[in-house]
Amino acid sequence: MRRTNALTVVTTVLLAALLAACGSTATHPPATTTVGAPASAAGAPAPTGGSSASFPVRVTAANGDVTIPARPARILSLSPTATEMLYAIGAGPQIAGVDKYSTDPPDAPRTRFDGTEGAESYVPLHPDLVVIWSDSTGKLAGQLATLHIPALLLPPAATIDDTYSQLMVLGRATGHAAEAARESASIREQLDSITRSVGNRAKGVTYYHEVDNTLYTATSKTFIGALYARLGMVNVADPADHGGSGYPQLSAEYLVKADPDYVFLADTVCCHESAATFAARHHVVGLPDPIASQWGPRVVDFLRDVAAAVTRG
Repeated sequence: MRRTNALTVVTTVLLAALLAACGSTATHPPATTTVGAPASAAGAPAPTGGSSASFPVRVTAANGDVTIPARPARILSLSPTATEMLYAIGAGPQIAGVDKYSTDPPDAPRTRFDGTEGAESYVPLHPDLVVIWSDSTGKLAGQLATLHIPALLLPPAATIDDTYSQLMVLGRATGHAAEAARESASIREQLDSITRSVGNRAKGVTYYHEVDNTLYTATSKTFIGALYARLGMVNVADPADHGGSGYPQLSAEYLVKADPDYVFLADTVCCHESAATFAARHHVVGLPDPIASQWGPRVVDFLRDVAAAVTRG
């Protein structure tokens, strides 16, 4: 790979810095927010003075229209990203439990749940809203509905706009619509600021983003790839995504031939990868797995770390 100087290893705490919302004056968000809605709707500015929470409310998630009959007081989050979002918009005091993978904030009421349990497993916690990122069986949301427990399915983001719209869904569902709108606006502002600060210094710089140590990667089609693209960086994996999944598996030969300027490791926790294990002659940047795989507020920290790495040279 072209950059053979001493390794740059950056271990970042990406999503945590974004939990401060900044207020703005504007109009009320839409009554129903759809996951994947256009950014102009999802990130609408909020009224001052906090949320005007009026229940019941109806929101639209990946599992369809969901009615929240009353302001939730015992939320169960089975999504690390949703957990961070909920705390970011001020719904932390309403959380009764989070899954075992929700490590931020560290004082969240973590349980042994991993999100694969049946709905009955969650009943002893008495949740009045359950947020999930996956429903592989296609039954969990329905089971919860049968138990009269509203559930929101908020799957992994495909675009950064999904981050904004999921924040708005959670804001409406928890009585924090204004805070969610402010958080979305803050994320937008910070991403724009980072992009401006880099200018053209990263334009055309090539990179490889490692999802795991079997050379699975994320292309520019993914929300994480779109963040790199904001800086003008070029993803060496794009031509290899023949199936269009956004997450192709590369071969070692392909990667050597592609010769990226930078390698970003998003498997430093799960797979104990590091600059040393990847190769001592490569320009490698280590990224904590949660930061590089979750699509919540810490996308700002992710882009900030990438920008810092590439501008250091």
